[in-house]
Amino acid sequence: MEFQCRLCGCEKPEGAVKFSKLQKPYCAWITKAFNITCGDDHPSLPDYVCDSCRRQLSRWNKATSSNKKVNLNIELYNFPVPQEAESSPVSLHAELFRAADEIAKQNNFQKWEQLSGDVCYVVFDMSTVTVDRCVTILSNGKWKIVVRGIEQNPTLLKTLNSVPDVITVNHLATIFAAATGKLCSGNPDFVRLMDRDERFGKDGSIQSFVEKGIYNFRGKQYLSTIRKKTCTYLANGDGQCPRCHAYRTDLNAMETYAKSKQNSDESRTTASSHVNHSNMNSDELKEKLVNVHNENRSLRRRNETLQKQMSHLVKTESVDLTGKDATEIQHIVNQHSQELDELLPQDSPQRLLWESQKAAIQLASTTSTRNMRWHPAIIRWCIALHSKSPAAYKAIRDSRFIILPHQNTLSDYIHYTDLQAGFHGDYILRLATDFNIMERADHEKHVSIAFDEIKIKSGLAYCAHSGKIVGFTEIGTLNEEFKTFERRCKGETTPPLATHMLVLMVRGITSGLQKPLSFFPCQHGFVSYELYNTLNEAVEILEFIGFQVHSFVSDGASANRKFYSMQQVTSDDSSTIQGTTFATNHIIRREDRIFFFCDVPHLIKTTRNCWENSGGNQKTRNMMYKSLPIRWTHLQDVYKWDLHIGGINPGLRMLHKIHHEHLHLSPSLRMRVYMAAQVLSGTVANAMEEMKKPEFQSTIKFIRMFNRFFDYLNVSAFDSTREEKKPYRTPDDPRLQWLTDNFLNFLYEWQHESDGMDFLTKEEKKRLCLSPQTLEGLRITVYSFVALTRKLLQLPGVHAILSEKFTQDPLEQYFSRQRASGGGNDNPTVAEFTNNTLSLQVSSDASKIIHKSQRGTNTRSKRNISDVDLREVLTLEINKTSVMLIS
Repeated sequence: MEFQCRLCGCEKPEGAVKFSKLQKPYCAWITKAFNITCGDDHPSLPDYVCDSCRRQLSRWNKATSSNKKVNLNIELYNFPVPQEAESSPVSLHAELFRAADEIAKQNNFQKWEQLSGDVCYVVFDMSTVTVDRCVTILSNGKWKIVVRGIEQNPTLLKTLNSVPDVITVNHLATIFAAATGKLCSGNPDFVRLMDRDERFGKDGSIQSFVEKGIYNFRGKQYLSTIRKKTCTYLANGDGQCPRCHAYRTDLNAMETYAKSKQNSDESRTTASSHVNHSNMNSDELKEKLVNVHNENRSLRRRNETLQKQMSHLVKTESVDLTGKDATEIQHIVNQHSQELDELLPQDSPQRLLWESQKAAIQLASTTSTRNMRWHPAIIRWCIALHSKSPAAYKAIRDSRFIILPHQNTLSDYIHYTDLQAGFHGDYILRLATDFNIMERADHEKHVSIAFDEIKIKSGLAYCAHSGKIVGFTEIGTLNEEFKTFERRCKGETTPPLATHMLVLMVRGITSGLQKPLSFFPCQHGFVSYELYNTLNEAVEILEFIGFQVHSFVSDGASANRKFYSMQQVTSDDSSTIQGTTFATNHIIRREDRIFFFCDVPHLIKTTRNCWENSGGNQKTRNMMYKSLPIRWTHLQDVYKWDLHIGGINPGLRMLHKIHHEHLHLSPSLRMRVYMAAQVLSGTVANAMEEMKKPEFQSTIKFIRMFNRFFDYLNVSAFDSTREEKKPYRTPDDPRLQWLTDNFLNFLYEWQHESDGMDFLTKEEKKRLCLSPQTLEGLRITVYSFVALTRKLLQLPGVHAILSEKFTQDPLEQYFSRQRASGGGNDNPTVAEFTNNTLSLQVSSDASKIIHKSQRGTNTRSKRNISDVDLREVLTLEINKTSVMLIS
């Protein structure tokens, strides 16, 4: 007994923990479930709890905490507790044995007397010639019941709960009634789940077994049943022993799993299954082929039925227009044309569409719409529609409700060049031409480069224009040389398939420019040295065109942060403050610098995630400031307080934007910036102050600091009336001073306080503050924004700066448009991404050229000599840049 589990009674397995040394939660759960207090047990009882019981207790507590009804699958083993020796033993009165003899004879029990004075009353099973049931009355007045060799635990049977250890004549009827009670029927309705006669546990021991016989269970008769290995055979009122009854929970879970597995297997062979055929066996392939054939036959029948119905409706309800009727309709359109011209504003999209439709109708009535000269804005609008859904565009055009250009016409405009990955001359020339770089003022040429990766679908495709196989990685001339040399050293010849696409976007700081510059298929993203080569090449190309590059904008990925740390620090060390490098020497304008920005929305989300993990979610942080905790539970408390449940005025809330989803985040909800900004808002801080809890003070300070930080670095409009959201117009704006003096000092003070706790380990100190990656990103962004804003506001022509210009929002929107271009396919391949890039470039900014009077043609426009010269010079410059970087 010394090496058994105190709860279930199993022999001590590996992983067992001493009963007296259990953690406090387990002791509380054991007391709640079994009314056993750790450390107060009888010294003769076992001092171990097995790993299985501890896991069962943890799951049971989790379920009961969520108000779920669940059985605790632990049958408490009844250990005999030695009684204190009595000074003068008293023998059982002869009247007790006489009464037991009479009751045993009435219940067909046979009497066995033993030399020790104990008396056994037994019933034989004649089919096996074994003792089926046995009631033993000891000489000291104690008793026990044995059924089929299993000693019964009185605490498990409801009828024996009131019988004491030492009995009198009055207890005999109850004992014999229980001994002759109904046998446990087990779980015969689950026999189909057993593929063998015995079921083994993880430790190799037998958990349950199949027993043959005739069993009546819940009004049905069965020829076999499943018994728990520890079945006591005597049943309670429901026809089962407590252990077999508790085992039904596990059997129900097994049945649910078996059904879900069967359903998943069946769904593999349906006509709509997306399971790869290479992962299916021959039988599954044959079954799917039959299902596809049946579904196609059903679809053909439905199609024929619909065609018959449509033909019937056309014959019975359609109206034929004669030549006279058509002439009258055209006359009505021409008659009211002047009224529509007066109704629609001049130079509006509606007026442009109306005029194009009038011209198309006139051409259609005389010759054909093939000679139609469409306005460039109409062409771009049609390309945008076509890129969303080619099938929808064809349906609109074929309906003739509106006359639109043919798909071949759109294709001629889209494929004005054979676009390839990397820096492409024609594509960059189109970017510069659309922006009209030659006519722009100097203050409109200040730009930043944002870069990020998007997940794509791996796959190869043949490009008919270039004759190349696309789908492999193409990471730039210099980087490809390094990778090719690395593969040759490893004995590899074929480049890997691309899994991600790195996109560089040019964004105007003092203009509305936001266009992709280039894209690079890569495998799992760029590493730091590859970013170094590619971004330097991008800076040289943009500076050659006429732009002035001032900053890089990215998220907080490890490769991006390492790329920033690789940058050369200026000689005067002004680009590094307290170990944080936020700028580097400009590769072209040596007297200038390029600043680094970590995307502010990403920083807000990582800050919220750190807060969430402090007392919530994964509980990997233990944030504290000024010796007061910063806990996610504080937000949960203020949310419950704000709901006014049971209060006088339920429904009147301060936090009307905070909902259950803000507190219980899923992986997809954690990606939404607005949910992070709303919990780190001044409204939440005000609500916490209304609660007047002293332990909330550090949390309130934390929320207010990051609320102001996000407001100051998310200024996106020139006409905002809120003071904190107005554009920056002077180098001595007090908000810039607050960012450096208050916000950064708050971060340094917080981190210094955490590092000063010498009694903690290094890992424990890190958990007291935000993650080091988030802290580094916040410092880089603040130092860069303050320095670059003050510098730009001193340049001629720059009158205001919007801090939102230094975020990745346009790049994320571009990724959304890329995914939407594929319709239901939101994961494009390299070939699809390339084609979508051309469509999005041509279709963008359609409204900006409505006022222009020039018209397009149905073929590719011929370039004039200046365009050709600029294109050739640009191509030479790109090649020259690559050679310079290699050398």
